[in-house]
Amino acid sequence: MMDWLSLFTEMATAIRKEVRPLFGTAKAQETRGRGAGGDVAHSVDTAAEDVVIGRLESEHIPCILVSEEAGTRRINGGGTDHVVLDPIDGTTNAVRYIPFSSTSMAHATGPLLRDVDVGLVMDLYSGMLFTAKKDAGACLDGSRVSTSRVVDLGEAMISLELTYPKRVRVLTQTLLPLMERTLKLRHLGSTALEIAYVASGALDAFVDLRGLTRSVDLAAASLIAREAGGVVVTPNGEELDMELKATARTSLIASGNSLLIAKILELLKNGTDTTLI
Repeated sequence: MMDWLSLFTEMATAIRKEVRPLFGTAKAQETRGRGAGGDVAHSVDTAAEDVVIGRLESEHIPCILVSEEAGTRRINGGGTDHVVLDPIDGTTNAVRYIPFSSTSMAHATGPLLRDVDVGLVMDLYSGMLFTAKKDAGACLDGSRVSTSRVVDLGEAMISLELTYPKRVRVLTQTLLPLMERTLKLRHLGSTALEIAYVASGALDAFVDLRGLTRSVDLAAASLIAREAGGVVVTPNGEELDMELKATARTSLIASGNSLLIAKILELLKNGTDTTLI
């Protein structure tokens, strides 16, 4: 049986070695058109993706690759195993040499987010490694982690995704009540890593209401957060599930515990309007 977590760890380490020296350089800024997910692909994105594709092909590992750049691709005949990849989550940070970006890999037994059973997120600057296996807990650098028990917004640190097309309307009509009641706010720029921080308790919650987050961004991190004791839901409070496609997008809220997420949802429910986003 394939040890997916060991394979992912080796590939993530190889990605970091390959792309870390490029961060902040002119080469990192080079573009390669648009990836399957719709965003501009930079040379660092494709270099990271090539590491994974090359390893899967050379070792004759049959799988269905779902990647932000390549889209859905059958490797070595395909099969039922899905490998869900975001080569670099936080490319803008990497290009500008802001030290907050990650690589994200997940294994799934089927085509939906709920089918994910192995997840890995690696901080490409520090090398911090967040991992999880379904029903086996989550780890940071090999040690078990658990989410925050903070339930009071007046004590919470929450990361908010703020890059909305209609930013002012969203801030004033949707997010402002939450922002006013939260002790400390952050906007960091790598969804996978921010959700992983929720898993470790470094953040108490992460909120992204854009409807733009892809399944490749959160496949691994959502498993890690849940295995650490956290909750990942839609803005309607439903457990998050979606197709594993580069084009599939969603909004989400990740929190360390159900009590805190209930308070967040209560503040958002009257203002949340997808026509604003």
